[in-house]
Amino acid sequence: MRKPIYHVFVTQESQPDAQGEKNTYWTKVGVAFAHNCKPGLNIVLIPGIAVSGRLVLLEPREESDISQDASAA
Repeated sequence: MRKPIYHVFVTQESQPDAQGEKNTYWTKVGVAFAHNCKPGLNIVLIPGIAVSGRLVLLEPREESDISQDASAA
């Protein structure tokens, strides 16, 4: 099976807190693959999920990048 070239997320901003700062929540809702032989993408969403708002496509991160981020936190 091919690997996705992007992960698909929906983003949602929270209401401002007491300091006036907002948080952005990211929820993974699917993946995107390159079309076969043509420009464009096929986006595959998780079955049964309702999606509205902004969709963001991000390239998958390397496993080594994820482990470095986790150890830095």
